[in-house]
Parts: sequence; structure tokens; C-alpha cells
Amino acid sequence: MNIRLQNLLNMVGACLNVANSNDYKPVWTGKPPADFGTDLANLQTNYGAVTAKAAQADSATGGGGDAKAAAESALEDAAYVLARALANHLKKAGDLDRLGKVNVNRSEIVRLRTQELVDKATAIRDIGNAVVSETGAADRGITADRVAALTAAINTFSKVMNSPRGQIANRGALLREVETDIAALVELVSDMDDLVMQFDSGDVGNRFKEAWRRARIIVDTGGGHASTQPTPPTPTPAATPQAAPAK
Repeated sequence: MNIRLQNLLNMVGACLNVANSNDYKPVWTGKPPADFGTDLANLQTNYGAVTAKAAQADSATGGGGDAKAAAESALEDAAYVLARALANHLKKAGDLDRLGKVNVNRSEIVRLRTQELVDKATAIRDIGNAVVSETGAADRGITADRVAALTAAINTFSKVMNSPRGQIANRGALLREVETDIAALVELVSDMDDLVMQFDSGDVGNRFKEAWRRARIIVDTGGGHASTQPTPPTPTPAATPQAAPAK
């Protein structure tokens, strides 16, 4: 993925980080305009899917085997993170039955073979779906966004898990899909700009709006063509004070 696309994806990720910050959730949670919460959930899900597809595209030059390895790593990470959040919650809730199904460490997940990994990740995802609305779940990291991210990782891995190493992935087609998907993400963020400005203008609301505005700045991480922001002017040096003439 080229620098321009990566910079755009980074901008979307920064907006998600701002909106999901505990400092700013009270500004929009349950507050009008309600579409912001809906759009944010869609943005989070689509961002996870695009990120997984971009990783697949970046590894596609090595063939299907490399694409499979990248998707497998992404699935292992997503499954492990949600599994540990679920284990924490279910242990505190005294739900030993479901705890036994998710209480796994990273090594146990990594050792799973292809279909076993999909089956285990799916079981973790399904328990996450059932638990997400329980009291205290969100405080322990079990959110709809995290469940959706695992679903996206399962779907991505399922598409490539049977790819033979000698099969050459179509990197160009993947990158075209990534570019189209990122353009849709940027358009959604732009639509959300119109919603952000409608939130309460108290101190916290104003800080949220400013943080969102700053997150929307596309930072050039290299390549010389991605940034849309003008270069700040060079400050004029202060004049050197002159000694007063002798009397």
C-alpha cells in the first residue's frame, strides 16, 4: 500500500481513537445527533476490514502462502485479545462454563491448525456476541467493535486459508479494492464532520470537537505527496535590541 493510502488510513484510525476515548464518549453516547454513534460503529467495522485487506495486499507479492500467513496472524491476535477480555469478565461473573471455552493463552491459539483456528475464533466471537450487552462487559474490553474486528479477521482468513503457497495473489486487484474501500472510509468520516459540530458546546464538547479536528489532519509519513496541510510559515526572528544613544 502506498504512502498516500496509508496516511489516509492513519487519519481514520486517529478519528476512531478520539471518538472511543473515555474522555469523549460522554459527549456523543446517547446524545443527538444519534447517527454519529451508528456511523462510528460502521466506521470501526469497515476500518478493521480494510486494515486486514491492506495487510493481505502488502504480503501478496510472495504468493498465496504469504497472504495466508498475514491473515492468520491478524486472526490469532484478534481472537487472543477478545478471549482474554472474555476470560476476565466471565471469571468475575462466576460463569465457569463459558470461561473454560475462552480461557486460552496465545500459545494455545497459535498452535491451532487452519480449520481449528477458524472454529476456535468463531466460538470466541459467538460468546463475545452473547456477552457484549452484559453489565460490565464494555469496561472489560468486550465491545461490539472488538467482536466485529474478530468477525472481519475470520472472514479474511477464511478466504485465503486453503491457498497453496505457489498460488500468486493478485496484488493489483487487492490494492484497487483497498483504495476504493479507503475512499469510502474517508467519505464516511467527512459526513461525520457534519455531525460532530452539532454536539454540545460545553468544555468537554469543545475539546472533543478540537481533538476530532486535529485527528482529521492528514500527516505525511513520508513520500512527499500525501499531506494536504500547508507547510507552517517560518517565524521571523525577533529584532536585536539596540543600545540607547549616549547622552
